[in-house]
Amino acid sequence: MDFRSLTVKDCFANPKCEAIIKQYAPQLMKYPIKLFNKKSCGEIFDLVVSKKIVPADVAKTIEAKINEIL
Repeated sequence: MDFRSLTVKDCFANPKCEAIIKQYAPQLMKYPIKLFNKKSCGEIFDLVVSKKIVPADVAKTIEAKINEIL
């Protein structure tokens, strides 16, 4: 399993993944995460990058770090 196919619910269920997101993109924590539980992290990260909520380089860093621990 990799980051892009991981569901948002599973990602935030893992405390290490959640800590990485809080460290690199704390602005994502203010959104209602429960609304996105059934979507994949890949879908959500594509959306937040396109809306310029998170810069593309930060999203790539988060993806790489989470893939390391998975």
